[in-house]
Amino acid sequence: MMSGLCRSSFKLGSKFLINNSFSTSTHRPAFPPILLALSKPVAKVLTVILGKGARTWWKKLPDNKKYVFKQIYQDNRKKVYTAVAVSTLGLGYAYESHVQECAITGRRRFVALTPDQAKRIGEKEFRSLLVINEGNIVPESNPVYGKVAGVANQILQANKDLRQIYDKTWTLTVVDDTSENAFVLPSGNIFVLTGMLKACETLDELGIVLSHEIAHVVLGHVEEKLTLTSFVQLVLLIPMAVLWAFLPNDGIALVFNWFMDTVVDIMIELPFSRDMETEADRVGLILAAKACIDVREAPVFWGRLKLLSEDPSLDKEMEFSSTHPCHETRQETLTNLLKDALHIRHSCGCTVLDYNRDPMKKLAALAAFMNSRRNTSSNSRSLTDVLVNQDGRIVQK
Repeated sequence: MMSGLCRSSFKLGSKFLINNSFSTSTHRPAFPPILLALSKPVAKVLTVILGKGARTWWKKLPDNKKYVFKQIYQDNRKKVYTAVAVSTLGLGYAYESHVQECAITGRRRFVALTPDQAKRIGEKEFRSLLVINEGNIVPESNPVYGKVAGVANQILQANKDLRQIYDKTWTLTVVDDTSENAFVLPSGNIFVLTGMLKACETLDELGIVLSHEIAHVVLGHVEEKLTLTSFVQLVLLIPMAVLWAFLPNDGIALVFNWFMDTVVDIMIELPFSRDMETEADRVGLILAAKACIDVREAPVFWGRLKLLSEDPSLDKEMEFSSTHPCHETRQETLTNLLKDALHIRHSCGCTVLDYNRDPMKKLAALAAFMNSRRNTSSNSRSLTDVLVNQDGRIVQK
């Protein structure tokens, strides 16, 4: 579990500059990051080329040569099976040799990228995003930037005891964009779109969102995600190429390929992504608690999103097809973790919360308001339409 639950008195700079002043253990050999990043499209192309090429080559062979190859296979079946077994063992060794224990949660996970490689990927993406958003970046002199910087710095300062935070140079970029989004690159570059500021009614809610996104970096989820995707594609490469070779035509092969991609998504990649989001919610709540953020806002934030959803019940039913848990699931998860988070917050010497201004009152008031709206067939359900005061009164914007 996470160590160092209380805040430090260390003061970060305005740009969140945290210098590396210690050594780290030697990393295991890792796969080149470009191969992991491009593994999925490359694997699909190789599957088609190898499989279709083999099928075309086999069709053009005269019957006597086909007979010769079949006889060679019959005579060397044991060698073929041995080669398959050795390859399988090799994949198993590659997997096991890159399984490591997460220092934060203790969970064992398969990671083939080192933190330095993930950092380089993040830095490249950072430069690209700066170019794309060049005309929409909010200057540091803007009060909006100052508010976001204050929250981000509060979280980083309180959690600098974690190597994954201390061992980075953090930056903040606020982008003038109506999208409700915020994210953090593996290199420590925080991006907040102004649409997210409108979605958050308080700075505490913004702190919950940023803590979640920072938790993804602390937990190394980008490295883990790239590794899993690449490994799955590697395992499926030969079997899918064989299927392309033996299926009678391209149409059937394409349908089967689509079917297998769907199965892999639903059975492996989407559940994995949802698990990562849940883990980031859990760890993010701890980061927020250490930063003296009002963690009661966490389940309220997702509860409000649930209420403002077009069809919360459908969201729940279709959760299996999403990269994120539905709002209701996240609300339930964070509600169950709230007691421990409040204990952590108290143990860090944070200011005592005013329980007369309970965020749950806001959520209850909004629920009643939204129910009345639906009963009157109102279509306005945007996050920016309504605001609930701390005392539970509804204010329409």
